[in-house]
Amino acid sequence: MRSFADAHLDIAWASVHYHRDFVSGHPDSALGLPNLLAGGVTLACATVFVAADEDEEHSPAGAAGAQLAYYEALPERSGGRVVWPADVMDVGTAQPGHKVCLIGLMEGCEPVESPEQMTDYYKRGIRVAGLTWNKRNRWASGCMEESGGITPEGFELVQEIDRLGMIHDVSHLSRRAVDDLLGAAHGRIIASHVGSDAVFNHPRNLTDEHLKGIAKLGGVVGLVFYSGILGEGRATLDDLMRHLMHMLEVCGADHVGLGSDLDGGFGREELPTGIRSAADFPCIADALAERGVDEADVDKICGGNWRRVLTAVM
Repeated sequence: MRSFADAHLDIAWASVHYHRDFVSGHPDSALGLPNLLAGGVTLACATVFVAADEDEEHSPAGAAGAQLAYYEALPERSGGRVVWPADVMDVGTAQPGHKVCLIGLMEGCEPVESPEQMTDYYKRGIRVAGLTWNKRNRWASGCMEESGGITPEGFELVQEIDRLGMIHDVSHLSRRAVDDLLGAAHGRIIASHVGSDAVFNHPRNLTDEHLKGIAKLGGVVGLVFYSGILGEGRATLDDLMRHLMHMLEVCGADHVGLGSDLDGGFGREELPTGIRSAADFPCIADALAERGVDEADVDKICGGNWRRVLTAVM
């Protein structure tokens, strides 16, 4: 079985929001531990996602703490099939179908009250951080509000993320903010879950210039599986592959991976046809091979590139 890596899974948020058990899986979910194991996923970024105006029960910091507690309980609840937070040894020894290694990705820094507080999140397993999610916050402008970039406070947070040796995620930033980050960050930069703007014009998709910029700095771009930013109407596997093949052409095989965004608030009807859950990841490898991508590069795209970048910050 091939070993896959996924840079963006909304495990805790979806489990709590939809009252689903990740460990046993759920018939309405494309994401559960049984699906990940069946698909050969051995490494993933598990998100802490807090939209400031959507959680009336908790403060942003409280909601983040609750999601981190969910992850911290998973190793015992899963009988050791989930590792949190994973280290290099965990990832190196994980066998497809037997174990999934997770590290934390903060999808929008709403819970961070000061740059210094990022240390606390680092200690609890966060290794990747995106400054904001779609909208403007105190740190940066989001992709749905193109008017601004990174704020003065945001640059301070960028410096702290660099100091801790964490990874920056540009997936939800405005295009100006992406430019700011590419010019200011000293650490690794990735896009955990995006599409190609050249294939389908959408604010959530990256331009070729930004794709090249991330690759030039040694980062990886993860292809999202959400139909809404892959094309008009429901996407097909061919639509998904058009984005992936374009990313390969622009970035090279060392800088492209998968970032499905499974359970990111959309259902199976918004996944490309032919993909119902994480168990279907092998069809991506098959589609790459059918398009003439050699086996070594298929392995890089399906997992090797993310293992290289993510294990460097464990």
